[in-house]
Amino acid sequence: MELQPWISICDSRCAFCYFPTTATTKIRIEPYLEALKKELEMYAGTRYVKTSVFDEIVLGGGTPSVLSAEQMIDLIDFCKARFNINDEYFIKVTGSSKTLALSKIDKLAEYGVYQMDMGAQTFDDKLRKMMCLPDSAADVEKAIRHARKLGLCVCVDLMYNLPGQTMESWINTLKKAIELDVEVDTYSLHVDPGTLLEKMIKTGKSPPPGDAEYEKQMYLTAYRMLTEAGYKAVGHDRFSRVEWHMRENCLNGWPWGGILTTGAGCFMGYLQRFSYSNIEDINQYMKTVNSGKLPISRLSESTDEDMMRREMTRLYLRLPVSKTEFMERFGKLPEDVFPQQLKRLKEKGLIEIDDREIRITKQGEVWKGNIAWEFAPKQTG
Repeated sequence: MELQPWISICDSRCAFCYFPTTATTKIRIEPYLEALKKELEMYAGTRYVKTSVFDEIVLGGGTPSVLSAEQMIDLIDFCKARFNINDEYFIKVTGSSKTLALSKIDKLAEYGVYQMDMGAQTFDDKLRKMMCLPDSAADVEKAIRHARKLGLCVCVDLMYNLPGQTMESWINTLKKAIELDVEVDTYSLHVDPGTLLEKMIKTGKSPPPGDAEYEKQMYLTAYRMLTEAGYKAVGHDRFSRVEWHMRENCLNGWPWGGILTTGAGCFMGYLQRFSYSNIEDINQYMKTVNSGKLPISRLSESTDEDMMRREMTRLYLRLPVSKTEFMERFGKLPEDVFPQQLKRLKEKGLIEIDDREIRITKQGEVWKGNIAWEFAPKQTG
């Protein structure tokens, strides 16, 4: 399982961001950390968590790097003292180069942080300014080079089909990521309702993103460049050159593994059949936790049908679906449950099926999101 304490605080908001976060100017960090520890303590005392083992501690958010190195280390120490952490665990910290001073990276590396995740998005400063990214491409590069020099694994988020993003700009960003020897998560831009970017596009302050064909060509360009540079596609959006990551991707156990997320606005909690998200308003979150209640705002329990659909979304994660494991869990084969979907996907050349498993093809790589939608419940009305 993975343990994710969320620091739902940022010192600025990117134009495309839809995450429920609070500005550093509107909240005191120490009271939030105390509430976060209380929530963690509540989970640590449950029978389920007492019998669970965690192999990842991930400081997510938000921007955890708004904390001092000492605050981050204290929070990680708190988790290590109260949860069953296996011997081969590793620690990830998410941050921005604006708040990741080199001295802070030094302390985290010395402590034993394994991976630093950065939302670089693009190395094109013109696009960075338009997207309200808080730092320059040079600052991002400087932080990455320093972390890599210290032996940290670095993973960067890169977004494509940004408004006004040319293919040349995208290629240059990919070249820079390859040169910096980082793990790469590639995401196509999604303009979410209520974001600053949506308002910018509606008012003409920003051009719209490119069409579906342009987006597809950008993905294919990234796939070609990264695989030619020795990367392998793993998980839903990750390209990795770290052999250990290819074998031990944290999603390999999906959907039967677990992610224990905590903190204001966290929405990726997943424990066996239960999915949950927390109260978004940070003050209401702290009030609820300090009253001794778990701050869950939404909770759902998956049926067997839901779990069978989730099992098939392993294809979206670039993972095979084992027929043996499917039969052991549900008493049926995937072909018995989803005959039409599997037939249609196979005829289109998006999946391969043999006696052992179902897996996506190279062509299916491009359309893995569409493949996943094939197994979603059909809407009525």
